[in-house]
Amino acid sequence: MKRFKADLHIHSALSPCAMEEMSPPAIVEEAVRKGLHMIAICDHNAAGNTASMQEAAGTAIAAVAGMEVTTVEDIHVVGLFPDAAKACSAAETVRANLPPLSERAKRFGQQLLMDAKGRVVGTESKMLAASSALTLSETVNLIKRHDGLAIAAHVNRPSFSVMSQLGLFPPDVGFDAVEIFLKPNAVPPFGSEHFHGLSVVSSSDSHFLFEIGRCATILEVAEPTFDELVQAIKGIGGRRCCCA
Repeated sequence: MKRFKADLHIHSALSPCAMEEMSPPAIVEEAVRKGLHMIAICDHNAAGNTASMQEAAGTAIAAVAGMEVTTVEDIHVVGLFPDAAKACSAAETVRANLPPLSERAKRFGQQLLMDAKGRVVGTESKMLAASSALTLSETVNLIKRHDGLAIAAHVNRPSFSVMSQLGLFPPDVGFDAVEIFLKPNAVPPFGSEHFHGLSVVSSSDSHFLFEIGRCATILEVAEPTFDELVQAIKGIGGRRCCCA
């Protein structure tokens, strides 16, 4: 096994709270500069830029297609998928459970669809900053139906986490892993490898280029691919992951 550094929660300019600078080629360039080997694009309630991100990444870095879903309980769940097609298919269900983008909601920011060269090719007409009508269980099941990994997002944050919203960690929802956000040189609050029997990953939740890689996950795998990531999350065949 080899050690690879991954940041599995990065927003592109499709997320209304992310900066326009978060284009596919700019994210790839910054991630490579930071020494990352794998990234995942996880926009709020959408996956429209995942294919462009993978095209921009080429062979320079492994790019996983993802999405950060906001449940009806205001819980954020990261879904990581085998390819952009499955991510976009899951996103269509989420999109059907979102309200339209109102004039008032546009103050949250633009929702830009981009191509692999960073050119704006469209905008999203649903309100991506809103909570979907999907429950936590429905969201996890949706991710699983599309062969994805369901990760409890930033569980140590005081808002939009399963812990902040429910006051406890539900053992029977079916999460594959939990994500924590760590400041530089901070000690993982739940240990660096396992929480409630699940693997722990650390991701940047980047909305600006400078935030990419500010915290990351070390994968001990044969190569930086989605299949190897799944095995590391599940602790299969000597593969593992831990907070960087």
